[in-house]
Amino acid sequence: MCNGTGGQSGYYCPPDPNDAKGGDAAFACMDWTFGSTAMLQAEASFKSRTGEDTYLGVGTWGSAEGLGACYRMKVDGVDKDIIGQSLNTGHDVAGNQFDLQIGAGGAGAFNTCAGGPGSMYPGSRESWGCQYGGVDSREDCAKLPPYPQDDQAMKKAGDSLVKLCEYSFDKKVRVSGASLGRKCGFNPTILDAARVKCPSELVELTQIQRTDDPADYKAPSAPGFPNLDKKHTCMSQTPGSGVAYCLTRMMDCRKPSGGFKDNVKTGLMVPGKKLVQICAVDGYTRFNVACGCKGCYC
Repeated sequence: MCNGTGGQSGYYCPPDPNDAKGGDAAFACMDWTFGSTAMLQAEASFKSRTGEDTYLGVGTWGSAEGLGACYRMKVDGVDKDIIGQSLNTGHDVAGNQFDLQIGAGGAGAFNTCAGGPGSMYPGSRESWGCQYGGVDSREDCAKLPPYPQDDQAMKKAGDSLVKLCEYSFDKKVRVSGASLGRKCGFNPTILDAARVKCPSELVELTQIQRTDDPADYKAPSAPGFPNLDKKHTCMSQTPGSGVAYCLTRMMDCRKPSGGFKDNVKTGLMVPGKKLVQICAVDGYTRFNVACGCKGCYC
């Protein structure tokens, strides 16, 4: 159980180590990251069970209404569709945009990955690249700290931040901006997107699930899609400006919006899976958020 101070226990544990005051702080889970060992296993299980060969991931769909929902996306240059579950919200995420958690993808508005007291990873923020976009080349991934300060869980899982960063370049969910004169990288264009049923393998990792999921893993396109003719092309790196139809990326290591009960619509959530299951500072140890505070929000 997450034990904060001043009554901030259970799912109320603070997202900022500076507010923990000697107690626990809550973080995002590192095995949610695109290409993690757990995510690869989930993809293999999903394919075996359904015949659907997709990538799986988590992030932010450009609307608070999407918390807990899954979106299937066809992305320019990416060899398979991505099914991503929305765990977060953000003023810097536009409509018709998905912000995917990838290795060192850029902290965005908040950062509990590095550079501050109680951060998940050692060292300064310098090696993490741009605030929006993260490192710009596959070679720069090698400059990252491979493991959190509390490194045992990540090592046991078989993950490495360096490898996760490299994987994101290999799978083209991020592209270097060097050839375009952009030091913060280039975002691929989303060609099609649709709200779909969340794979149980993904729900197992996040522990949040909605009662209004579609019935199938394929669905009619979301408003504004399909974009197969690339009428809308992602070109901008400026948050909130021109990022619609973009597959952007992030990694801030911070407790996501879906971990705060006031952000989630209780009536749309499956009992026992109303909140995102947050992690400890090692990025892997889960906190119990179904029951973990006075009033037992489950």
